[in-house]
Amino acid sequence: MTALPDAGGSGIRGQLRVSPLDALQPIGSVSGYTAASRGRISDYVYDELCEAIRSLRLQPGASLSEPVVATWLGVSRAPVREAFTRLADQRLITVVPQVRSQVAPISMRDVSDAVFVRNSLETGAFRQAIDAHVLDLSELQGVVDLNREAFDQRDAEAFFETDEQLHRLVFSLAGVSRLWGFVRGMKVNLDRLRHLSLGVAVDNPELCTEHQAIVDALANRDEEAGMAVIHTHTHRVLTDSARLQSSFPDFFAP
Repeated sequence: MTALPDAGGSGIRGQLRVSPLDALQPIGSVSGYTAASRGRISDYVYDELCEAIRSLRLQPGASLSEPVVATWLGVSRAPVREAFTRLADQRLITVVPQVRSQVAPISMRDVSDAVFVRNSLETGAFRQAIDAHVLDLSELQGVVDLNREAFDQRDAEAFFETDEQLHRLVFSLAGVSRLWGFVRGMKVNLDRLRHLSLGVAVDNPELCTEHQAIVDALANRDEEAGMAVIHTHTHRVLTDSARLQSSFPDFFAP
């Protein structure tokens, strides 16, 4: 369980811990990757680095090097180089050949784009879900209940994960599960901002209220209510961005 301190600027800074890359636990395993599946190894390296960046386990400005990452994940340097190229193309790391590579700052332009895409696709998924002949909301309600428990316990990690599950299930109910993969892939900077704001999130009961309101709007097949709450919910992180940029100026792109 990750219990967060005070939600003010100093409290948020207090919750962040800078760890060397070799101290981080990879989220997956390289087992099953072979020399004959080089592309798959590259995907593995990319996924590990992308998730470490998304969760702020690798913070903006953190140094990266091919040999260190290769040792960390137990792979050769070639797939690491390929993963670096993909991450640089997505503006998640900056690479200066022969000099250094580091985690890129958070781009508020990318955050705004991700909010727009997420809101547009999730409201579309909501509309499609309420048109379904059969709409079983038991799993979704269960996740909302777990999210409320995480909130009550100030368990930031569980709160974030159940939040993700909740919104993924909206897409699943609409029969467009694959679109959630697209949304998640393009919202890395948004998720970095969300992780920075978790100290505020677990102090704000309106988030849980909005999660329940999404379920209720689905149950009532109430399009107007659903559109309103999803718009408010997806844009909420932007309202706190100015304070976060003030507290962590080095974390954001100018």
